[in-house]
Amino acid sequence: MTRNRIDEMLAANGRFQAQINVDNLPKRAPEPLAVITCMDPRLNLEAIGIPPFSPDGTGHSDIRIIRTIGGMVEARSLIVGAFLAGIREFALLMHTDCGCCLAYAKIDTIIDNMETRLTFAQLQRFKQQIGEPFRANLMTYLKVFEDPRQAIQRELKDIRAQSYVPDDIVLHGLLYDTGTGEVQVVSNGYESYTPRS
Repeated sequence: MTRNRIDEMLAANGRFQAQINVDNLPKRAPEPLAVITCMDPRLNLEAIGIPPFSPDGTGHSDIRIIRTIGGMVEARSLIVGAFLAGIREFALLMHTDCGCCLAYAKIDTIIDNMETRLTFAQLQRFKQQIGEPFRANLMTYLKVFEDPRQAIQRELKDIRAQSYVPDDIVLHGLLYDTGTGEVQVVSNGYESYTPRS
């Protein structure tokens, strides 16, 4: 029998509600830093000083966390973050042994699985959307990469090139080692940031 994840989540929520004090639940608070990181559950944010929630529901951090596959940025988060949430710094936190590296190496497996799971019409519409050469264009579309350090540098350059990114936004690039927990600075945004006069 297939696991019913919804029932499991609702049961967990019942246990959560029984142990928390609703007065301790975090309130919206302005914080000028957001972390853009991967959805990989091995990436422990305590490695950069962001503590987990306490069992009673207390939150000890106002830093916004944006999780995507590979830690790749999307426009909506940047625009809303910069122009509504007051974010002035973004730290891009990628990691070693990323699924985007695996996708780079296994792009043909992705294509084979698409051919198996999509109808012929769905696949044709997607191929038309991506364009030819499909394999190469799919790799670009998915932003897969072989080297996370190079991916960080490329992503920071792409963010900075967007017309909607203000000049005064500070962008950092960090790499988390899933094997050791070490965080390395790939790009220190303070060193490349020049405030407006």
